[in-house]
Amino acid sequence: MRLKQLLTPLLVCLPVMALADSSLEPVEDDIASTIEQLDKISHLPSLLPVILDNKDFIGLTDKQVAELDRWRDQSATPMLAAMKEIARKRIAIKEAAISPTVSSARLQQMQNEIFRLQREVLQYKLSCRDHIMQTFDNENWASLFMLLADRDIGVSIPLNYAER
Repeated sequence: MRLKQLLTPLLVCLPVMALADSSLEPVEDDIASTIEQLDKISHLPSLLPVILDNKDFIGLTDKQVAELDRWRDQSATPMLAAMKEIARKRIAIKEAAISPTVSSARLQQMQNEIFRLQREVLQYKLSCRDHIMQTFDNENWASLFMLLADRDIGVSIPLNYAER
């Protein structure tokens, strides 16, 4: 009981003290870093930037590039907004978790909102995947797999494709 009385003011003040410390990186840097981490642990890779950066090597036609650009123009901004919101909410839930005034029920609500946003990002990534699958031909896939083999992004040639 005495320990709780001693720690409560400290735990309540920690987030305020952290915000007052000018040596800490700005929140935007934390958000950008969290988005990068989210992308690394995502179940689906972000292939579209790699594809568009290497469209000549992959052998995409102007029509294919236009189709992929169209998807990106429609979907990239809302997907990135959702990813930024996830990053902000992850920071907020970490801060809330050490506050003695925040209930477990509230933390669950906060986590459920993160899950909802993660499902939203998943839907965008699946839509992108579907769009790539409809746009690519076999030669494009072979070139993409060669390109990915040179990168350390945790993706290897699918076994069913390698057997062809």
